[in-house]
Amino acid sequence: MGFAADLEALVGQIDAGKWPDEVQLLKRVRSLPELEQMAQHGWLSKGSRDPRLKLVRHSSGTFLVVQYVDGWSTRLAMQPMHR
Repeated sequence: MGFAADLEALVGQIDAGKWPDEVQLLKRVRSLPELEQMAQHGWLSKGSRDPRLKLVRHSSGTFLVVQYVDGWSTRLAMQPMHR
């Protein structure tokens, strides 16, 4: 499995009807370094109103997309990324 397939698996776990902008943002990523840079910024959603999505990179190399609402997070997607 390569990066493109891993990214597709991550994005496929997110409801595109509810999060279209965030899904499109992730679909535009072309490399693991680009995804890692995006995770350093964190927020996938624009603005500061909840609910919003954040991209998180675990030290194991697994990426998570979490939804924040009132300070609480819920995991929406999780996928290890292979180099």
